[in-house]
Amino acid sequence: MNKTPLNDKHRELNAKMVDYAGWDMPVQYEGIPAEVNAVRNHVGIFDVSHMGELRLRGPGVEAFLDWALTRPISNRREDSTSYAILCYEDGGVVDDLLVYQLGENDYFLVVNAANKDKDFAYFKEIIPQWKAANPEAGEVEITDESALYAQVAVQGPEAMALVEKTLPELGYAELVEAVLALRPFRRLLHDVPGEEAKLIISRTGYTGEDGVEIYLPPCLAPKFWDALVKNGAIPAGLGARDALRLEAGMPLYGHEMSQEINPLDANMGFAVKFDRPFLGEKMRENHKRKLIALISEGRGIGREGYEVYHNDEKVGFLTSGSFSPTLEKGIAFAMVDLDFPEDVKEVEVQIRKKRQAYEVVQAPFVKK
Repeated sequence: MNKTPLNDKHRELNAKMVDYAGWDMPVQYEGIPAEVNAVRNHVGIFDVSHMGELRLRGPGVEAFLDWALTRPISNRREDSTSYAILCYEDGGVVDDLLVYQLGENDYFLVVNAANKDKDFAYFKEIIPQWKAANPEAGEVEITDESALYAQVAVQGPEAMALVEKTLPELGYAELVEAVLALRPFRRLLHDVPGEEAKLIISRTGYTGEDGVEIYLPPCLAPKFWDALVKNGAIPAGLGARDALRLEAGMPLYGHEMSQEINPLDANMGFAVKFDRPFLGEKMRENHKRKLIALISEGRGIGREGYEVYHNDEKVGFLTSGSFSPTLEKGIAFAMVDLDFPEDVKEVEVQIRKKRQAYEVVQAPFVKK
């Protein structure tokens, strides 16, 4: 099983460890409710070093990525962080990812841990396909740089104050002003002497809260982790991360998006631009479903795959379901047909042998 550079830190903290996509990862430390509360009200820290990092370079890379992804990445600010989706030709989702520009014709893609090898193989397959259709275009090469990077996410309303305090202690006082000036979905790059990997600090996250994601050489990760925890960050695991992303109404690959669920089905149209030809544009003709958000006052918790009913008729299934520590209620996303009436206020979820009422609401569940 793979281990992140912070594995020893998690075990020192007596984290409950689980196998996640082949990685030995902390699912919780003190408990999911406490960790969610820390991120919502103070600041939490996550080890997300299991995420994959792919590097695409070459004179043809911008045109290729403009075609391969659901939204163009060219003609954007160099310090932008772009959220985009990689699709199959029918519009089914290969993965959702973040795109960073590291330099001219040089892009860094952060992909889901469970999909990294699949993504790499798919890019290797479609680069020749694109080149054959565009013989005058420049070359594109791809490398897997996942082993060069660890990743730590600092999230919560006190995240930026924590970063401001901690960076000087780590020897990066000169970066503080620029980091604090970062707007959402902007990034900072900094060379690390003796290391191939750069220090990348991005004003992004997967919790619905303010904060940064820090990509750094694995040798620096324990030092960063210790300093952030010493200064007040509460370690949080995968359980809290999933609860937070669902509360914030964010999709998760394999749940709200998959090879069978395209971005339009997942209400992710904001990340799809149809004003140019791109791989996966057939998703429009295959768009026959939509997501609805549900919240319950009942004690039962709906989970992925549970059936959804309206007027005693099965109308869909849950893609994600959990207990919300912030709201102290059950919350869920459900996939229903596209023609499911907009004015329906309540549905029922089959939870074991009983059906429980869920109110249809607007996501996100926890609004900021």
